[in-house]
Amino acid sequence: MPIQCAIYCTVIDNFGDVGVCWRLARQLANEHDVNVTLWIDDLVSFSKLAPSLNPNLAEQPLEKITVCLWHKDDRDRLSPTHQNPLDIIIEGFGCRLPDFVIHKMAQQAKAGKPPLWINLEYLSAESWAVDCQAMPSPHPQTGLVQYFWFPSFSEKSGGLLREANLIERRDEFQSNIQAQADFWSKLSVTDTRPFDRKISLFSYENKAIHALLDTLAADQQTTLLLIPEGKALADVSHWLGQTLSQGDCITKQALTIIVLPFLSHQDYDRLLWICDLNFVRGEDSVIRAQWAGQPLIWQIYPQDDEAHIVKLNAFIDIVATINQNDSWQTMMLTWNTANYVHQWANALNHLADWQIMAREWQAFLTAQPSLTTKLMQFFHLKHSLSDK
Repeated sequence: MPIQCAIYCTVIDNFGDVGVCWRLARQLANEHDVNVTLWIDDLVSFSKLAPSLNPNLAEQPLEKITVCLWHKDDRDRLSPTHQNPLDIIIEGFGCRLPDFVIHKMAQQAKAGKPPLWINLEYLSAESWAVDCQAMPSPHPQTGLVQYFWFPSFSEKSGGLLREANLIERRDEFQSNIQAQADFWSKLSVTDTRPFDRKISLFSYENKAIHALLDTLAADQQTTLLLIPEGKALADVSHWLGQTLSQGDCITKQALTIIVLPFLSHQDYDRLLWICDLNFVRGEDSVIRAQWAGQPLIWQIYPQDDEAHIVKLNAFIDIVATINQNDSWQTMMLTWNTANYVHQWANALNHLADWQIMAREWQAFLTAQPSLTTKLMQFFHLKHSLSDK
């Protein structure tokens, strides 16, 4: 019998949570032959990542996945998909399972077939996250055991999402001139040859954007700046003095800005692969940028009292164990705090060194098993122990 898995996800204010859960669902289905049901509370937002999804259908097949609208307060809506016995239940980012799901899990446990309950946590490079990987936590009422799963960057962590053939697909694309031309054509970008460098900008609102744009506009090298539709447009529009929207192409001195539509996962990967420098945000895009093997600058999700800087420094420190690069470290902090001098002109001179660092770091990560591989190994271990 195929392994049955349900993934629960809440869409918050961005697309990171649903993006990670969607990738996780596809990898479990495609690479591990798991029957996955993905429960999401906002199909309209999800349809931006999966354009073939019908947001008006409460239950539908999508690729090899069953996608269902998650009615959190409707305990009586038990479709056949709800009623199937489950082997794995994944709670995305502490979204809190509804009571009727926990009740169903408890019934399975009484019948001698408890599902593996995983709480998928946010990405963290901090040492405590690795120490807490797969930590058990009994439910106070049912006694069901929940295991906390921490994605991170070391062999002892929960791993990172990575498709089995991802690096091969990247290398093939980067060596195929026609595939790159077709991609630019799909984005309605007519000719990239006049530009010395190509940069993608995907960020939250960020006061540091103005200093970056000032540098790129005044630079001796020409830059094509590609901005997927999103929150960065407000800052770029303010810098230009005009409102930008999808499809716009504006040139100011040495800088040409093109506003791209919201990209699918596959097209966003290609954008990261084809650019010389990628500005990324949050969790999903920073992981994809690391697989691209290109220089990146990460805007970590801002938190009160700059608590996010502790997390950022933990990431910088672990990268430094593979390749110490002072200019990259400085600009990572520059991008995430208001207390650093914005020396972008000097930083851009180090892109070749950043490229070497990015490839060394990507090779280090690729040598580790992926998150889904580790998760399925953990499932089979727990399943074998429960059979004894």
